[in-house]
Amino acid sequence: MLELSRKYDRTSFSDAKELFATKAEMEAAASRLNSQQLGALKKAYAQIRFLARMQMKERFMARKFKTPLGFIVRESYSPLRRIGGYIPGGLASYPSTVLMICGPAREAGVKDIVLSTPPRRDGTVNDATLAAALICGVKEVVKLGGAQAIAALAYGTESIKKVDLIAGPGNQYVTEAKKQVSSLVSIDALAGPTELLIISDRYSDPRIIFEDIISQAEHGNRTLCGVVTDSEDLIRAFKKILREESCGRKRIEQIAQASIFTVKTQNLDQAYEFAQALAPEHLEVQVAVAKQRKQPPIGRLSNSGLVLLGKYAPCSATDYVVGTNHILPTGGLAFRSEGVSVGTFLKRVTVVESDRSSLRRSLKTLAVLAEMEGLPNHHEAARSRFNAPRKEVDPKR
Repeated sequence: MLELSRKYDRTSFSDAKELFATKAEMEAAASRLNSQQLGALKKAYAQIRFLARMQMKERFMARKFKTPLGFIVRESYSPLRRIGGYIPGGLASYPSTVLMICGPAREAGVKDIVLSTPPRRDGTVNDATLAAALICGVKEVVKLGGAQAIAALAYGTESIKKVDLIAGPGNQYVTEAKKQVSSLVSIDALAGPTELLIISDRYSDPRIIFEDIISQAEHGNRTLCGVVTDSEDLIRAFKKILREESCGRKRIEQIAQASIFTVKTQNLDQAYEFAQALAPEHLEVQVAVAKQRKQPPIGRLSNSGLVLLGKYAPCSATDYVVGTNHILPTGGLAFRSEGVSVGTFLKRVTVVESDRSSLRRSLKTLAVLAEMEGLPNHHEAARSRFNAPRKEVDPKR
């Protein structure tokens, strides 16, 4: 790890201890942020944990069922023991990703969290990233990036304990590394360039659409941003603003890397069909809702990682302050995958109980199925419980 860090991160670490950010470093980093910056991190973290807490309460409570044959099935959820979060870094700073991983993990009950992030060449880590880790109660921050960081988390080293799950986005090398270690550890997803699709109509504001597209395009790295609409006028107005104002924006070099497109449909139904087929990471629906128009058909927009309705739910808000997670499926995987949530860090535990009569009622069905599959001992294992005389059990034992 030290050798790879010197090669790819251009650091001068010579000892494993130097790979770890100390508590003093984290506290010093937090002290260099102003009160507004610290307050914003804490408020966003509170929002994320609130939603995760509600998910725990509504979706992941312990349950008990009685099946038609009389078996008792209990389901509960157990937190993973140790999880690893990959936080993009180096020249960039993504403290919000720290919050997005640690918030739901903490609400799930994960006690042991290690974060790995690329250091600067001088061996330091961005202050905001370390401050976010401190706010989240993370005690272990490894100054390591790239595929080597994923390997360290997945396999473990003499100084870095192996994790049960790796979460967090990264570049193509990080993504490939996560793919290769996915048979050893769980991963959240294989993240690619971010995506935003906006469904609009002739009532939509082209200025707002432009701002949302530009905000997502500034991620760079082949970001995919598009507008699908039944209005030719809207497309013309959007393209005019894009052509005239993009060059004056900050981060224009990153914006220029994005693929920005428009799609004209005959009607909104076709726009909804296009969104389902594309399965974007983020989907904004900015269509007018008037008495003569129907509400957007949410059931027909189910293939998106995150659906945002109306002009007051911008994608940028969900990146930071709504509480929903910004680690979402990309590359069309949203049609069958969901983003990071409290459930990412939980393992379902299933317990089955039965009394004598329930198992006896099941024997005939069990026998037929076992015979169909050529596994007669499956039936015998269940039937053997009824061969021997019943013995009274001392309740004190």
